[in-house]
Amino acid sequence: MTRFEIMTPVLQGELEKPYVYGESDCFFLGCQMADAFDASREMTFSYWRSYKTLAGAQRALRKRGHKSLKSFFGQHLEQVSPAQAQVGDIVVILIDNGEHVGICLGASGRFVTKTADGPSYHRVGECLAAFRT
Repeated sequence: MTRFEIMTPVLQGELEKPYVYGESDCFFLGCQMADAFDASREMTFSYWRSYKTLAGAQRALRKRGHKSLKSFFGQHLEQVSPAQAQVGDIVVILIDNGEHVGICLGASGRFVTKTADGPSYHRVGECLAAFRT
């Protein structure tokens, strides 16, 4: 299967789910994508329902020794330049209310993240980091 064929059903499925902290938020969009490319990671299973609010998500990160989403994904995946991100790679995007996990849509330099208001699209200049899935 191509990277696009792996990414597409995961991305569609996650974006169609209602936004629920600890189950189907931007963090789990990234975890689901990482698991789709390598199921042995078990990231979704490991962190499922470990928080129920944004504050809880931040506490869960700190409890695991991370100050940011960048350091969390850096522990699990190889970091690459956002400009080198490929289809399905995970990015950390800085938008109004903080860091969000997004997915690279391809060579167009576009990335999507999941918010409570629905999908949010961004460009490479808004990415703090990228990680190879």
